[in-house]
Amino acid sequence: MKVAILTNFNDFMPGYSLTGIVKDQMTMLLEHGHEPHLFVNQQYNNKHDGDMPKGAILHKSVPFGHLVDYHSLSEVSEDHKKMANDVRDMLTKELADFDLAFTHDWVYTGWNLPYALGIQKASSSLPELRWLHWVHSLPNSNYNWWNINRYGRNHKLVSFTETQRRHLAEKYRGTLGDVRVIPHIKDLRTWYDFDPDTCDFIKEYPAVMQADVVQIYPASSDRLDSKRVNMLSTIFSEIKKRGFSVCLVIANQWANVEKVKVVCRKYEKFAKEQGLEPGKDFIFSSFWKPEYEVGLPKRILRELQLCQNLFVYPTRDETFGLVGPEAALSGAFTVWNNSMDLMSEVFASKGLNFDFGSFHRDFEPGQGWDNYLSAVASLIISRMRENEAVMVKTSVRQRFNYDSLFKKVYEPIMTESKTWLPTVKKRTL
Repeated sequence: MKVAILTNFNDFMPGYSLTGIVKDQMTMLLEHGHEPHLFVNQQYNNKHDGDMPKGAILHKSVPFGHLVDYHSLSEVSEDHKKMANDVRDMLTKELADFDLAFTHDWVYTGWNLPYALGIQKASSSLPELRWLHWVHSLPNSNYNWWNINRYGRNHKLVSFTETQRRHLAEKYRGTLGDVRVIPHIKDLRTWYDFDPDTCDFIKEYPAVMQADVVQIYPASSDRLDSKRVNMLSTIFSEIKKRGFSVCLVIANQWANVEKVKVVCRKYEKFAKEQGLEPGKDFIFSSFWKPEYEVGLPKRILRELQLCQNLFVYPTRDETFGLVGPEAALSGAFTVWNNSMDLMSEVFASKGLNFDFGSFHRDFEPGQGWDNYLSAVASLIISRMRENEAVMVKTSVRQRFNYDSLFKKVYEPIMTESKTWLPTVKKRTL
């Protein structure tokens, strides 16, 4: 779809919260095959254009005017009535072949009243265009231009939560049917400015962003056995058996020779036998792109670690274990090997720990390894669910990333919007 995003931006300032909201929308639309066009003020300057997503199309065509914070329709000056006509003419001309228009606070603030009036004037000339109007603050007044009925049936207001939906409908003299709920995008990739290759990795392996339980496990390819990759994949398979989606990424290094690739395939085979799906929820980073067979760059590894919420560290021999503290710094729920004395020192005896055996202390569970690791998986899940910080981060990662919001919210509303048009007959489902 061809989507117009209408703003009154004079600049694309990276520190402005609304700029970030618009940037996320454009990024999401581009990622999912749509064509976003950003409309900005005629006096817009290009100082921060480098922050715009590549592929978005800029239009410096929104009529400029010295604005006033109006409190009533009766206050609108003659100059601003003329400006409303200019807005009407611009919209009628430039949006004739668009499918959707997103506006940001144009139907809300007194400052933007000339734009709201221009939309009302243009609406009848754009009968095929569907409109979604973002209202970025909770309306607590009763301004007489807050009336969704002035716009037409192909216009809907946007509330960010179901909680505020009824309030917004009432303030705009409408019904619940006049409001759609669209949460804000808050995606790790855009919030932390992920490297394009990190974003490509997540696109290739979406479970990194979407799964309930995610771990990134750095391991040299010649130490997969001592790092206990098979033990770790068993634990993740047990977590999966309990109904949780999982993603275990082995960020391995030095896998650029065939004999090492064969070894990695054997670990994939074992993981598959345990119930994990190679290339989906069990991933060797060395199989992603040839240039990263020797290892992921630090930035990409660090950014992927920001997506994880669990780090189980059953390694058999270490002198310190740098990846453990790195995982803790990412905010992951950390589980370390109690059979290795140095782990207690490194982790200050904090966090969940189990005996996994080590180079200086044998351990053999009395009930057998399968039963033992099954119990370990259950305890990990129970303790993770009790950790509010981990669970909140997990929830936000899964629910508010732009892929999830597009598939669950934006795309259904964008499709449903076709039924708002008077020429389209509604079908009975």
